[in-house]
Amino acid sequence: MSSHWGSDLISVVLKGILKNRETGEIGELQTVSMVGRSAECQILMSDPRVSRRHAMIRKQDGGFYLFDLGSFNGSYLNGARVTAARKLESGDLLNFADHEYLFTQEETDDMPKEVADIGDSTIALIRHTPVVILVSDIKGFTSLSEKLPSDELAQIIGGWYGDCEQILTGRGATVDKFIGDCVLAYWTEVSPHTQKAALLATRDLSKACEKIYETRTSVFESAGAGFAAGVAVHVGKVAYGGMIQREFTLVGDPVNLTFRLESMTRKLDRSILVSGDFVNEWPEARQFCEKCGTYDVKGRNQKVEVLAVTSYPDD
Repeated sequence: MSSHWGSDLISVVLKGILKNRETGEIGELQTVSMVGRSAECQILMSDPRVSRRHAMIRKQDGGFYLFDLGSFNGSYLNGARVTAARKLESGDLLNFADHEYLFTQEETDDMPKEVADIGDSTIALIRHTPVVILVSDIKGFTSLSEKLPSDELAQIIGGWYGDCEQILTGRGATVDKFIGDCVLAYWTEVSPHTQKAALLATRDLSKACEKIYETRTSVFESAGAGFAAGVAVHVGKVAYGGMIQREFTLVGDPVNLTFRLESMTRKLDRSILVSGDFVNEWPEARQFCEKCGTYDVKGRNQKVEVLAVTSYPDD
């Protein structure tokens, strides 16, 4: 990430608008907007055909993305059922149990107050700080998508999206983004409290996968497939922040290392891995882990100590 951002880069902010085609009601999308009939949802529908947490619209990667959350009746984009995250474009039609919405994306010159107050010196919004990073990725997703009917896949992956969002935010993490069948999240403080929360989140994510499998055992068995996700946790200093489109994200080698670490769950046949840096920051964590050795990691000169999580602290 550059150490200086020119003021011209922050002059445009993206705004997402959703218009109810039936009522004409217009609402501005938030960074995360939940769709459903639960009172917690920002886009609320009192319709029994709509699930309590039906869908989610997230602002990430320079745009707005639609995720179905495993709803029974599905979420539709321009007439097609959503089976994975889909980026929205102006003019798109979203349908939830016959409730149709028009999505538009606008550019505005309205800058966040904290940016406007500091003029050209936008570097104030970039923080170089230690964080706890978590990456989770569904194992064998390509094979799974080939074996399962699209409607079943939509409910399974959608349910996983919803579980990840609930579990991670419930443990105090910020979900940075979903990337297909993968989620990146972080805690902006490194402390025994947040590292314990991260370990418990890995447990909760594993249990969520087990529950998804148990609720659709016959579907998975008929396809000769399982359902599990690898999880990796690391601690490192990253560039954290961002002014463009009011988005915040992580940049730096620790993020790349966490993704590499997650990919090693397949090589080592372990579901949850943490780095040596994670346990060095919180030595108590070693009692919940088993050493797997030190390994070369692409892009790094030094070997990385890798540990597998075998138990968890009290909740």
